[in-house]
Amino acid sequence: MTHIAQAQHLQLLENRGEFGIFAGQSSYRGDIAPDIFKFNNNFGAYYKKQYNDYAGFRLNYEQIQSGNNDTVSSNRYVRRRGFFFSRNFHDVSLTGEFYFTRFLPGNKAYRFTPYLGIGAGYLFESNASSFGIDSLSSILRPLNIDSVVFPNLSASKGIFHFPVQIGFKYNLTRRWNVFAEAMYRFALSDELDFFSDGQLLVHTQKVATGTSVYNYQGSRSGKDQFFSVKGGISYNLIKIYGEEKFKPGKRSKLSSRKAQESSEN
Repeated sequence: MTHIAQAQHLQLLENRGEFGIFAGQSSYRGDIAPDIFKFNNNFGAYYKKQYNDYAGFRLNYEQIQSGNNDTVSSNRYVRRRGFFFSRNFHDVSLTGEFYFTRFLPGNKAYRFTPYLGIGAGYLFESNASSFGIDSLSSILRPLNIDSVVFPNLSASKGIFHFPVQIGFKYNLTRRWNVFAEAMYRFALSDELDFFSDGQLLVHTQKVATGTSVYNYQGSRSGKDQFFSVKGGISYNLIKIYGEEKFKPGKRSKLSSRKAQESSEN
């Protein structure tokens, strides 16, 4: 009786994770010029721990610029209101990342995959200068406004958010990948732009016909949100198994001894 058995390795390596860097553009969505997407630069890096061919956890750091101006809006009320802001944030988040297909670095049959990331993060303001409603007084004085009642600003500068991310990754070589991704952040604050929906900004101005009072408020858009797109490169942390771990031109002692015995025979 005879029996034929065949076996082969799908892979001779284990993908343990990766380091990556990226850069792109981000846009805020909130009360200031809500109909305009103004894009600002962002960049960052991440470390990912891979648990199998499909899933892993990723620790992200990103520096984000955010800002907008009512004067560029197509809405007449918003344009007349004239609010603006500019802020810089550091963003730290932890996401679970899931590949839609099997991804094996160095294997041509499994070198591309889309992926999904879901997690939680924290935005905190950098030391760079920020300005917005709390600095409008110096901007408005040349307009001869007699009094300005500003809204109450929150003392907290940190903001929790929930990021949802979709991306595409392609393995160039065993160690290197390129990727592109888009992330939407659902922030738990309405004061990214210093201005919440329920607060008013009151302008009182004396004119020739008397006194004019202008009341301005937010757009009633709910919590503020962030959207970003970015691209980057990543370096795979892999462990190689089997004979493939020996460098080209070098053989194990066992292989050398077998070759010598074969030659003698």
